[in-house]
Amino acid sequence: MKNSTIKTFIFLGMIGSILVGIGEYLLHFLPDGPPGEVSMLEHVPLSRASKGHFFSIIGLPFYFVGYYGLKEFFKKMSNASFANLLYALGNLAFIVGGIWISSRYFGAEVLQRSQGTADHAFYLKSYEEHYQILVWALRIIIAGLSIVFVLLILKNHGGLPKWLAFFNPIILLIIIISSLFWFKPLGVHIAPIAMNVTHFIFFGVMLWAVNNQVELKQARS
Repeated sequence: MKNSTIKTFIFLGMIGSILVGIGEYLLHFLPDGPPGEVSMLEHVPLSRASKGHFFSIIGLPFYFVGYYGLKEFFKKMSNASFANLLYALGNLAFIVGGIWISSRYFGAEVLQRSQGTADHAFYLKSYEEHYQILVWALRIIIAGLSIVFVLLILKNHGGLPKWLAFFNPIILLIIIISSLFWFKPLGVHIAPIAMNVTHFIFFGVMLWAVNNQVELKQARS
C-alpha cells in the first residue's frame, strides 16, 4: 500500500476520534465533572445525549479504517505478525467500545425516567453488570494493544524513533483520565471523552511518523 493511502487511512482514524469524541462529549459532559461512569447518565440532558448517540455511531467505523492504515504501515516498517495483531486488537477494542457507546443514550433515558421508582436500583445494577463492564474490557484490550505497539516501535527496521513508544494508547489514556485530578478545569472536558482524545493524539503522532518517513525517503533520493 502506498504511503499516501496509509496517511489517508490514519487521517480518517483521526476524523473518527473527532466525531465519536463530539458524540461522547454530548453524551457525557457535566460542568462539574462526571460523578461516576454510570451515575453521570442520571444527569445529562437527554435531548443533547440523543444527538451525541448518533455522532458516536456515525464516527465509529472510521476507527477501523485508522487501524487498518497502521497495520499496513507497520507491515512495511516492523514485524508483520505484530502489525496484524495490532489491527486485530484495534478492531476488537472498537467492536466492544461500539457496543458500549451505543448503550449510553438508552441507559441515560432508562435511569432518568426510572428515578424515584422501585425499579431504578434494578436498572442501575443491570446496566453496570451488562454494559459498564464492557468499558473495562475495552481498557484491558487497549493495554494489550499498547504492548504490541511498543514492540512494533522497538523492533522497527525503518528508522522510526524509539520515543514514539511513549505515545501508546494506554499511557495517553491514563494521563487524560487523571487530568480530573491534576487539572480539573481541563479534565472535566477531556476525561469524559478520554478514549477519543487518546486516539486523536495517537493517530496524529503516527500520521507525523508516516509523513516523516516519506520526507526521509525523498531526501535520500
